[in-house]
Amino acid sequence: MPVVEHLEGQWREWRHARVAELTRPYGWTSLVAQHWLEEGSAPRELDLLPGTWSVENGAVIFTPPADGPTLSVNGEHQRTPVEIVHGRNQSFGHGKSVAVYFGDLEVETIDRTTDSGSPIFAVRVRDPRVSASKDFSGLSAFDYNPNWRIPVTFTPTPRDDVQAVTVEPGVRETTTWIGTIAFEHGGSTYDLTIIGKDSAQGVTPVAHVRDLTSGNETYGAGRVVNLEWADEAGERIDFVDFNYLVALPCAFTNFVTCPLVPRENHVDFAIDAGEKRPDQDVDRVTTFR
Repeated sequence: MPVVEHLEGQWREWRHARVAELTRPYGWTSLVAQHWLEEGSAPRELDLLPGTWSVENGAVIFTPPADGPTLSVNGEHQRTPVEIVHGRNQSFGHGKSVAVYFGDLEVETIDRTTDSGSPIFAVRVRDPRVSASKDFSGLSAFDYNPNWRIPVTFTPTPRDDVQAVTVEPGVRETTTWIGTIAFEHGGSTYDLTIIGKDSAQGVTPVAHVRDLTSGNETYGAGRVVNLEWADEAGERIDFVDFNYLVALPCAFTNFVTCPLVPRENHVDFAIDAGEKRPDQDVDRVTTFR
């Protein structure tokens, strides 16, 4: 294992980047709207956006207005109906989505399911002026502690798409389970289910955890930590560093569908490492009716 000075120095650089990430122009804290659509519903207008919106055969369709401002999709102004492909443009799960703007606003679509399994879709709007106005100088973390960099054994499993309950009542989000990690703490062995996040760089293994600090010193809906593959094949994980735990996006915005922590990942000890609870709480308001 690298010496403590190296580990702590790398963590400090990462921590600075983490806080900066929260105020990037089209990051999580720029979200200002989340409009829900269902298959077969009549085309409708959406606040902040031009034209009308509908879902056809699982695709979100934007129909431009007869005249006036319209969306820019992949660098071109649209004058005819066009599909806005699901996926975040600049982060995990971007898929085949492209850049979509309306003036300063960025637009994206997502696909989810209801509790009964019916497909639903949302159009999200991001405003860079909102994220620029945020102040995260009070967002703190526990001091780096090398004891929370713990050896693990990864056991891969066949990819399993699970419809997870989310912070948005009535809405479920697909999370892909790819295996488990086992580690020891306080004389006991623990297993955590690992989620695989698809990105342009491949699959990133992620642990979503709730511990005895959750809801007190740290965010109540749990925290996540990205893990590192120890091999190019993506079959081995050697350690988890809980110093890199961060709050979920729903700690900072209402316009998301963060999955709840799987029951398998509730641990019976306090992880006093990683990011602490934000100094301002988000009042959850239901966007899905």
